[in-house]
Amino acid sequence: MYEFTLPDIGEGLSEAELLEWIVRVGDRVREGDDVAMISTDKVNVDLTSPATGVVSELIGEPGDVIRVGTLIMRIDDGSAGESGSGVVEAAQLASGIAGPAGRQASPQPTGTARAGAPVKAAPIVRRYAAEQGVDITRIIGSGPGGQVLRADIDAFNTEVESASEEPAKGQRLKLTGPRRAAAQRLAQAHRTQATTTIAFELKADALLASLQRESGEAEQRAIKLTPTALVAKGLAAALAKHPHFNAIIREEDMELLMDDRVNLGLAVDSGEGLVVPVIHGLESMSVLDIAAEIERVAGVARSGVLALEDVRDSTFTLSSTGSLEQATITATTPIINYPNVATLWVSRIIDRPRVVDGKLGAGPMMACSLSFDHRYLHGADGMAFINTLAEVLEKPL
Repeated sequence: MYEFTLPDIGEGLSEAELLEWIVRVGDRVREGDDVAMISTDKVNVDLTSPATGVVSELIGEPGDVIRVGTLIMRIDDGSAGESGSGVVEAAQLASGIAGPAGRQASPQPTGTARAGAPVKAAPIVRRYAAEQGVDITRIIGSGPGGQVLRADIDAFNTEVESASEEPAKGQRLKLTGPRRAAAQRLAQAHRTQATTTIAFELKADALLASLQRESGEAEQRAIKLTPTALVAKGLAAALAKHPHFNAIIREEDMELLMDDRVNLGLAVDSGEGLVVPVIHGLESMSVLDIAAEIERVAGVARSGVLALEDVRDSTFTLSSTGSLEQATITATTPIINYPNVATLWVSRIIDRPRVVDGKLGAGPMMACSLSFDHRYLHGADGMAFINTLAEVLEKPL
């Protein structure tokens, strides 16, 4: 009997949330087959079977938070022999006969044309179904190739609600998936770091001029060019001159680990919580290359299909609320994306009062807030970084 424990899939994972079992007790699996979906502190990951055999026990329910090293599955790999006491026949398990630990087999789904076939659905859709309490195997998808869409889950819920006469008794919001992960990271940063924030404004005339200059080629390449890409390009130049800001914290050694590469974390609202995909090697990219990569990682973040390499090794984080703003936001206090040592927030560009050459007028301005860990970076460091960033962004890139 092979005992499968939750592995550390990278970056010192200590626990993960079980989102969904992809297999049932009694299913035959091969080594490498997907058996479960888990949510780490950054991304959803499919767990693969480490052995070939028959699933004899599933330990844990969707929504459970499981620590690394905890037993989650037993697989009868035939090592006990055909007549051994550890062998559990698939037919017995599927019919509900208890496995070795006395757990009853999961019932076969009913009311579906799938009849045990794997469900086609993106991770974010699977998580949404779990949050809604919907058994995704009961839904016949309307997407390409029968893929289950979020709209299919909503339609299923509407049918169930219309069939029920019980009035609503209030709602609850359970932190799961990315929301839970973001909550844990933000709480850790708040407990651990001595955060200092400096708010400032930048003249955005040069940014708008650069945006206009690059717009023709961006249109030819079908790239969505936004001020965020230009700010990111300027950040790469500023971080090259202030490497202490382009670093991660090694808490156990009380030291900063600086990086020659700029791996920019980009805060994205996925619709299900905050995620931070990473653009690697920002320092060697053009503005249009940065814009294309921002579009790519933001898209996969919102679709819930981020890969592990998309969320690893950020050295600095940028957050922009420009596309969300209606009111004029002049400052925030961004929480640092731990273990980064600093985070920058920028607003939309809007005409605001300003003094230029001693004359009061109005012109395009961008509000910014820089948060940094005061244990490692001091006020003078912050001012020096802001001054360099202003020099870079207030001139054509």
